[in-house]
Amino acid sequence: MAELERHLKTLGAEVTLDPDGVLPLHEVAQGADLVIAIGGDGTLLSTARRLVGTQTPTLGVNLGKLGFLAEHSFNDVLRYVQGETPSGWNFSPKMMLQATLNGQTKYALNEVFIGQGVMTRILNIDMNVDEQHATQYRADGLVISTPVGSTAYTLSLGGPIVGQGLRAFVVTPIAPHSLTNRPIVLEGSSTLTCRVDTSATELALIVDSQERLELSAGDEFTVRAAPTDFLLVSSSKQAYFEILRYKLAWGQQPNLREEG
Repeated sequence: MAELERHLKTLGAEVTLDPDGVLPLHEVAQGADLVIAIGGDGTLLSTARRLVGTQTPTLGVNLGKLGFLAEHSFNDVLRYVQGETPSGWNFSPKMMLQATLNGQTKYALNEVFIGQGVMTRILNIDMNVDEQHATQYRADGLVISTPVGSTAYTLSLGGPIVGQGLRAFVVTPIAPHSLTNRPIVLEGSSTLTCRVDTSATELALIVDSQERLELSAGDEFTVRAAPTDFLLVSSSKQAYFEILRYKLAWGQQPNLREEG
């Protein structure tokens, strides 16, 4: 980080560091040309939530394991600030969602989901879409994701992979107690209202697996598109489907070896 900072300052850039993630990033980014998030996908998720309401592009530098969203390497960025012209870099807007519960609003780049503690029980969850009753889920929980989040928790539950350029929600029940309760894709302009009618231990609305809002029986929360997209600086090094194959082994055949 120090080397990157030194090169940027040599180029005449004004650099503000936030290693502990405590600065009011929404305010700091208002006058910035670029936000560089160094860490991994988790760092990028947190950065996206803190930037809602701004249109400052963000470049994700991967120092973690997966690097699905933070696709740039540290060496890539160093070569860029040292004068190399980036090839194929572009701005890729990512739809985010906002969830409101008991007057509190949280934003998510991946998903929000209803989670329980260690002792889970069947929950009754009523869902309205644009003020019209859609269904009642009897399940262990419910995941509402963005297209970005369709390759995260939703995917592990059997949900569809949704193209990153679409504006949509994917609603996926967790261990539903009905064969007809399948994942559903809804327009991104929709407003979803969910009401939990069952009490459970440690019940909460989990945001991007990083934040939580406590839930009680009878609580109602709404989910809609966030007021602004997350503007991610993407690279053309790997196409989206190549990333799916390489990072998630999507569509790969089992590694079968002949015995003997």
